[in-house]
Amino acid sequence: MAFPPAHMLIGAGFAELACAGMRNPPPRWLAWSIGAVLAAGPDADIIIGILRGRGGAYHGTFSHSLTAVAIIALMGYIAGGGRWAMLGGLTYGSHLLVDLLDDSGPTNLMLGWPFTGARPYSIGKLFPKVPVEGEGIVDTALNVLRPHSLINLLLQTLIAAVIFAALLGIAAAIRRRRVRAGEPVAAG
Repeated sequence: MAFPPAHMLIGAGFAELACAGMRNPPPRWLAWSIGAVLAAGPDADIIIGILRGRGGAYHGTFSHSLTAVAIIALMGYIAGGGRWAMLGGLTYGSHLLVDLLDDSGPTNLMLGWPFTGARPYSIGKLFPKVPVEGEGIVDTALNVLRPHSLINLLLQTLIAAVIFAALLGIAAAIRRRRVRAGEPVAAG
């Protein structure tokens, strides 16, 4: 599974991409902050398992579903209209995409919840696996801090940084195209 730094970088990148098409985007710092938090949000369910001494046992439940993405987008729409719905749905949904690209085989996703509990297999092996296992919070933390795990965590973060940079480049290209088309474009 990808860890929060990878999810947050990619979420911020998708926030930039979402804002590139907006006439009146929110300030960049706000969009990136919201995108980073929402992209890491689905993994809040792992805290329950760690606190109960079960590691990742509760990880990948309803928070890792397309239903959750729709709920976040709806909440964004209610809070501020279509631009917030797009920003929320895209950045929260980026978490599911990243989890589909990890090196774990069967994923921690329940994309079809509440209609099915099926867990799809990874569609790629882009992000190396960092194990989250252990008996309690101390044992789990020690497993994550092993050299092999730390190296994989660093690799995940570097891969996410490359994707972040690519998303910034795509967003810049969208803005340039909009300027050439004569559309108003706010600076981020």
